[in-house]
Amino acid sequence: MRKAHYILSLALFSAVSPLKAQTLNEALEMAYKSNPTLQGERANQRAVTENSAQARSGWRPTVTINVDANYQKGPYTGAYALGSYTSNYAEGYVQARQTLYSFGHVANQVKAADARSRAEIHALEQTENQVFTSAITAYMDVLRDRAILDVRKADLEMLRRQVQLTTSRYNLGGIPAEQVTKTDVEQAQARLHSAEVGLNQARATLASSEALFRTVIGVEPGVLVMPEGLPGLPNDLGHALKEALASSPQFAQSQDNKSAADADIDTARSQWGPQIQAQGMFGTTGPASPFRGRLYGEQMSGTVSLVQPLYNGDLYNSQIRQARDKDEQARHAVELARRTVLQNVAASWSAVENGLQAISAGAAEVHSGETTLKGYQLEYGYGLRSTTDVLYADQNLRSAQVELASSGHDTIVAEANLLASMGRLQAQQLLSNNHDTHGEEAFRHARRRGWEPLQAPISALDQAGW
Repeated sequence: MRKAHYILSLALFSAVSPLKAQTLNEALEMAYKSNPTLQGERANQRAVTENSAQARSGWRPTVTINVDANYQKGPYTGAYALGSYTSNYAEGYVQARQTLYSFGHVANQVKAADARSRAEIHALEQTENQVFTSAITAYMDVLRDRAILDVRKADLEMLRRQVQLTTSRYNLGGIPAEQVTKTDVEQAQARLHSAEVGLNQARATLASSEALFRTVIGVEPGVLVMPEGLPGLPNDLGHALKEALASSPQFAQSQDNKSAADADIDTARSQWGPQIQAQGMFGTTGPASPFRGRLYGEQMSGTVSLVQPLYNGDLYNSQIRQARDKDEQARHAVELARRTVLQNVAASWSAVENGLQAISAGAAEVHSGETTLKGYQLEYGYGLRSTTDVLYADQNLRSAQVELASSGHDTIVAEANLLASMGRLQAQQLLSNNHDTHGEEAFRHARRRGWEPLQAPISALDQAGW
C-alpha cells in the first residue's frame, strides 16, 4: 500500500524541498485548533452537557428569599358598613422546597439528559471526522491542481516549440520526407490554443482549491508535500467493518439517541405516579409604615404534600404515545446508521484499492508516455514521424500525468473517508501529543456540578422503582 504512494511522490512531487514543506499533519493541526465548524461544535457540546446538570436539579432543593410590603387605606364598599379600613404589613421570609419522591420522573429525565450528552460527544467526534476529511481533501485538492497546472505549463511549452518547428519546416520546405503541409501547421496551432485554454482553466481551478484550503485550514497553502498515506488503515475489509460498528461515532450517536428515547417513555409514564414534596418557610412580619422593628414577630411554617394525578384530559397518555413513536423512530435510525456505516466502509475500501492500482498503472503509463514522446520527437527530426504522431504522443502523456495526479488525490481522500467511517480520523490518531477526550471531562463535570448532600438519598429513592 505504501509503495504506490511512494511511486506517486517520485513521479509528481520530487522537486518539493522538505525544508520549506507544509506537511499534511501540520495542516491538520491548524484546522484542529482554528476551524470554526469544529470550535462551534465544541461549544455546542458543552452547552448540551449542561442538560445533565439541569436535570439533576430536580433532586436538589430550591431556596428563595421573599420580601413583601403592603399599605392600603380606603372606605368599606359593603352596603351596611361605615368608616374605612387600613391594610398595613410587611414581611420577609426564606422559603425552601425539596422534592422527596417523584415516582422516577426526575430519574428518567436524568437518564435522557445523560444519553443525549453522550450522543453529543459522538456528534463532536463525527464533526471532527468531517473537518479532518475536509482538511485532507482541501490539502489534496491543492496538490492535485498544482500538479495539473505544471502539466499544463509543460504541455504549452512543448507545443510552442512544436508549432515553431512545424511552421519553420513548412516555410523552408526540404526533402520530401521532412516536408510538412499547411494542415500540419494548423493542427499544431489548434493544439496550442487548446493548451492555452487548459492552462487558464487549471489556474482557475487551483485558485478555487486554494480558497477552500484557506477556509478549512485557516492559512495560505505553502509548499505542500504528497503524503505517503494516512496512518491507521485496516489490513482487510472484514476487520474494517467490525471496527466501524465498534467505533463509528455516527453509529454510537444513534444508539445513545435510542437510549434517550427509551428514557423519554419512562419520563412520560412517571407523570401518572405520586409526587411528594416538602416546603418550609421562616421569616418575620410586622407593620409596613411606620417601620418599628420591635413590632415584628417571627413566622414559620412547614408542609409536606402528596400529589396523585387522576385525570388531565388525556395529556399524559398522549405524551406516552408520542414518546413511544419517537422511540420507534430512534430504533429505525440505529438500523439506518448501521447500514450507512457499513456501506461507507465498503465503498471507501474499494475506492482505496482501486486508487492504489490506478497509481501503479498511472506511473507506468506516465513513464511509457515520456519515453514515447521523446522517441517520436527524435524520429520526427529524421522525418520518420508526422506532426500528428508527435501531437498524439504529447496528448497521451499529458492525459496520463493528469490521471496520475487525480489518482493520488482520490486515493488519499478515499483513505480519509475510510478512516472517518471507522471512527479513526481523530486527533488522537492523527496528531502527536494530542489527548483530546471529546468533551468527556465537560460531561463528568456537568454531572457533578451543583451536587449537595440530600441528592444522594433522594436520587436513590427516586430510582428505586425504575
